[in-house]
Amino acid sequence: MRKRILRGLAAATLLLALAPPVRADAAPAERLERVVILTRHGIRAAMSTPEQLGQWSAEPWPGFTVPAGHLTEHGFRAASLFGAYYREHYRALRLLPAGDCAAARVHANLPQRTVETGRALVQELLPGCPALVDTVTTKADPLFDPVPAGASRLDPDLALAAVRGRIGNAAAWTAAHRADVEALQRLLLGCDPAECRALAQPGGRLAGRKLLTEVPSSLARGQGEDWLALQSPLATASGISESLLMAYADGAPLASLLGGRVDEAALTQSGAPHAADMDARLRTPYVAQVGASPLARRLVDLLSGGGPAVSVLVGHDGTILLLAGLLRLDWVLPGYQPDQVPPGSALVLERWRRADGQAVVRARFTAQSLKQLRDLMPLTEDRPPLSAPVFIPGCSQAGQTMDCPLDRFRHIVEDATRGA
Repeated sequence: MRKRILRGLAAATLLLALAPPVRADAAPAERLERVVILTRHGIRAAMSTPEQLGQWSAEPWPGFTVPAGHLTEHGFRAASLFGAYYREHYRALRLLPAGDCAAARVHANLPQRTVETGRALVQELLPGCPALVDTVTTKADPLFDPVPAGASRLDPDLALAAVRGRIGNAAAWTAAHRADVEALQRLLLGCDPAECRALAQPGGRLAGRKLLTEVPSSLARGQGEDWLALQSPLATASGISESLLMAYADGAPLASLLGGRVDEAALTQSGAPHAADMDARLRTPYVAQVGASPLARRLVDLLSGGGPAVSVLVGHDGTILLLAGLLRLDWVLPGYQPDQVPPGSALVLERWRRADGQAVVRARFTAQSLKQLRDLMPLTEDRPPLSAPVFIPGCSQAGQTMDCPLDRFRHIVEDATRGA
């Protein structure tokens, strides 16, 4: 018995000798502490009727089964898939323990499409818990619509000057993007500009159809909440291309989409007018400061303070683009235009505690691909959504994770929102 004990002690001593030494001052591994997901609503019905959109296309425009601007059933399911992915991703990082109904909170803007997107997300983030989506009780939410809510004041004359300073006059802006407009018109009508003009004459095959290239250009001060009166072929093309993307992502039969001329490559190209239009309207610095300052301050609070481990804010493409204009954020995802905000996409801000003890913000932009949206493909770690790290100017450090110290991020936001 004594010999067996001695042999066991000798074996244990040998294992200890072979094991690497443990430093008393060894730093703990980095850990994720908090996440804020600023997401756009999911796939919605077009804002215009099929008859209105059909004026610009050779074939009739497909319709939706829900009212204009509402989240579709397909869109609800796609958002649910994203919610399930967030749950599994952050549960693996020990941030969403099963059964903890206080681990996540969803706040949505007031329209149906944002509230229903929030409901789709929270049902998957917190299965078995009440599907609660927070909204304000006033007519406008200061996080998403700060000017109507009285949280910010916009000077229309200054906004007009700021936009004009970026794009010049509307005619010059139109000319700079003529190729993008002509490409979309070619997709809509199936003809080159000169041929389209001939076919649209009385008695022609396209008689009664409207031509994007013939839309007049003007830029002026708007009225009321429509603070900017910007008319151009590019602005008109912007809304049409977004409606086309929604129809494709919603699963409309390909044969009903412009006679089968629509594929993913065509959709990627057709998004250029929308990206350029939204950039001018929303990423112009003065406009972005007015429109995103309350939201930016709220993001700092959520990343810094108490509350749920995962906070989800459901807004619009404009919500994300205003913030991007304020903080000078950019991204590119395969299959989309630079800085495009597809349905259900999100700017994700994570607070990590590094091994050296410093709290840092890591940002990324994520979206489902067009195929993932259209085919309702489940998202897993092996088949994840598209994702790209986002560099925060004035804050992010060199390195793959582009760490932005939390204290520095707070100062960046304070500087960007000062005076707003």
